Amino acid sequence: MARALGKPVLIDSAGDQSRLERIFLGSGNHSEKWLQALIQAHPDILPITEIEPGFGTLVPAAREVPCGHGFIDNLYLTPSGDIVFVETKLWRNSEIRREVVAQTLDYISALTSMSFEDFQLAVSQGENAPKRLYDLVSDLPDALAEAEFIDAVASNLRRGRMLAMVLGDGIRSETETLARLLQSHAGAHFTFALVEVATWRTETGAILAIPSTLAKTVMIERGIVRLEGAGVRVDPVPARAKPRAQSLSMGDFMAGMAKLDAALPQAIYALIDALEPIGVYAELKASLSFKFDHPDLNRTASFGYIDKQGRFWTNPTSLNLPERVWRPYLETLAVLVGGYVVDQPTGPFVAISSRSAPRINDLLPQHREALVEAIEKAVRDINEGSEA
Repeated sequence: MARALGKPVLIDSAGDQSRLERIFLGSGNHSEKWLQALIQAHPDILPITEIEPGFGTLVPAAREVPCGHGFIDNLYLTPSGDIVFVETKLWRNSEIRREVVAQTLDYISALTSMSFEDFQLAVSQGENAPKRLYDLVSDLPDALAEAEFIDAVASNLRRGRMLAMVLGDGIRSETETLARLLQSHAGAHFTFALVEVATWRTETGAILAIPSTLAKTVMIERGIVRLEGAGVRVDPVPARAKPRAQSLSMGDFMAGMAKLDAALPQAIYALIDALEPIGVYAELKASLSFKFDHPDLNRTASFGYIDKQGRFWTNPTSLNLPERVWRPYLETLAVLVGGYVVDQPTGPFVAISSRSAPRINDLLPQHREALVEAIEKAVRDINEGSEA
């Protein structure tokens, strides 16, 4: 189906409307180089949170980085050692569209063969490159220690764990199927995304950039790779576990859960599946949240979230739900984990000893049905309240 995009309207606080002029790549001074400079200076244009929510803040590393048989247009890192690269393209014919996929695969192949030292050397040969990669992130509050950062980057290179993005202007609808070619790439651990960015200019010369993610790949788990000392072992997925499509971010989150308890990932997925029919969905950002939308609520409600340490926090529940809903829900959970409800200004929550949130494996898998029933009852209470 062809996409139809309307013309955006910019209205200021006084209600005055500004005329917007569409800027097409390839016209005037607005070339691929112009777009590359724009996203390097303003990486927030890139919809990273939508594609890989676990990647965090993008930090521009360099442009025109030599890699394989070409040069990566824009390269970024994150404070936790994630690797993101972007190719900007004008979509003019099918031959170019095929070439960009092949080029992306070539870059990924070249990067996976690099050590950290090789990678740092390649980046240093790009435009506006730092002397050391760690200098890019060292001042950021969520940066890893230098040794951990180097290890993370090296591991991501070795595993091919990275986000490859193709950014264009006026990408045609048939190009959205190009991402499917990447799914059959053997050993793929990367995410590939097609993103269109529409740019508009205001009467004052300001630029309005509107990104739109057209397609992205996901990983389908077929085996469990375990790194043991200097060796690598690939175990089959448990027979009862169905293959799942997931992002790199979700894969990393579940890998962290598996370190706490090998059975946790499957238990969490079973919870997600059980909540889906009642309209409660999982959303991964810094943590995995269980959310619910309702027209009578002024914003999305939350039934709690699992942090990366495996704790289940329920303090967001009272933020957008009436007490007649959240209080019985929290009290039910407290009974399940042998804890109690802590009332505090930042939000009541279920706690166990030392006023700490319970771990999710205190609830899963043994209390999954009871947890689902408690959430289902809360959803019924919300719906009954809206009908009253």
